[in-house]
Amino acid sequence: MNQLSLYIISINVLSYLTMCFDKYQSKKKGYRVPESRLFLMAFMFGSLGIYLGMKAPVYHKASKPKFKIGIPILIIVNAISFYFIYQYQ
Repeated sequence: MNQLSLYIISINVLSYLTMCFDKYQSKKKGYRVPESRLFLMAFMFGSLGIYLGMKAPVYHKASKPKFKIGIPILIIVNAISFYFIYQYQ
């Protein structure tokens, strides 16, 4: 497995865990992860992890329009970027 694939897997796991943590903190009224940080993680190829955090069993940020629209767009952008980076690696 090359370094790029390892990075993609790692950032998506970290993104998913961050969504889980933020959901937990929202229930406990604790420290919250800024939405800008979640979008930054999604932009840095973690969009799939953020998207999975929006689905069962977490359901975090799933009703917010900027997440419902923005994260799927970032998944497409990430996939296209990954293709071109992998192609010319």
